Amino acid sequence: MIFFHYQLCKNSQEAREIKKHPSYLEINKEFAIPEGNVAIEIAGYGRRILKELINKIGKGDTLVLTDLNSLGDTIDDVLGTLFSCFKKDINVYCYHPYSRIEPSAESCMSFLISVQTGIDIQNLKSSRSKHRRIKKPLGRKEGSQHKLSIYTLKLKGYKQSEVARELGVSLSTVKRNWRNGIIG
Repeated sequence: MIFFHYQLCKNSQEAREIKKHPSYLEINKEFAIPEGNVAIEIAGYGRRILKELINKIGKGDTLVLTDLNSLGDTIDDVLGTLFSCFKKDINVYCYHPYSRIEPSAESCMSFLISVQTGIDIQNLKSSRSKHRRIKKPLGRKEGSQHKLSIYTLKLKGYKQSEVARELGVSLSTVKRNWRNGIIG
């Protein structure tokens, strides 16, 4: 696993001084991030460097940030960037000094639920999903055309093999419907 550090700065002055900032130094020291894996970008340029960095990062690698706001200007931008990271199997850590490094399970779950809700809404809106069922029911379809006949022959005292022979159906069909009656 390789670590990458992305830092978003407000202006060029902050970008020049960021390498002296304690949190920047602490992140690079804590995760042993080499200079080649650090990306510094000035806000207002469409986060082009972030997109290039995400394309450069491989599966299973980790992107370390100081703030989730650095992933986008709006909530949709942040969710879109996080979702693209998850699709590429990139770990994202939002590092805060004086706190745990990894995010809590609750925050991850709430993010995943919100992303899944967004996906479900998009699926409902798509024209393809209007013509197909979203979820197929589980299990075998209920009922058999021989169910009533099997049940009546069972009540008359026939054995399973005799019922199968009498109705001309397979033994598995008889066994499948044998216990579905009231008697059991």
